[in-house]
Amino acid sequence: MASPPLESLRKALAAMPPGTLVPRDWVLERLSEDVPGVPAAVTRAPPARVDLTIRDLARLFGKQPSTVRAWVERGDFPGAYKLHGKEWRVPVSGVEAFQNWQRRAKSDTRPSAWRMVRRSDAASRSESGQDPVTTRSTHGNAQA
Repeated sequence: MASPPLESLRKALAAMPPGTLVPRDWVLERLSEDVPGVPAAVTRAPPARVDLTIRDLARLFGKQPSTVRAWVERGDFPGAYKLHGKEWRVPVSGVEAFQNWQRRAKSDTRPSAWRMVRRSDAASRSESGQDPVTTRSTHGNAQA
């Protein structure tokens, strides 16, 4: 025969509809409540990580909701989805992936080809000691 806590838990679970999701803490409370002198063996679960809305992301990044919506629609947040086909939701993992991508992009930035040419021109001028050749008038547009 089962112990009283198990029997009361079994009755409570049997009364629930099939497929019911039961929180772990509730089960632990039911198991410990019928045993006198034993404190409830409940350890609080970490807070649930809830998917973020466009407005949440806008506040997080200090941007306008329209800017964040464009990022989401462009696919910058992996796992983003529309709740009931209406409002965008972004999982925390998608936000973390976006932030990591942004960090990598900033650390990998290289000057454009135009800037590279300008830098090499400046370096060669400093080595030769010559001033750059210009085709512009040194007096502005007055004497063209």
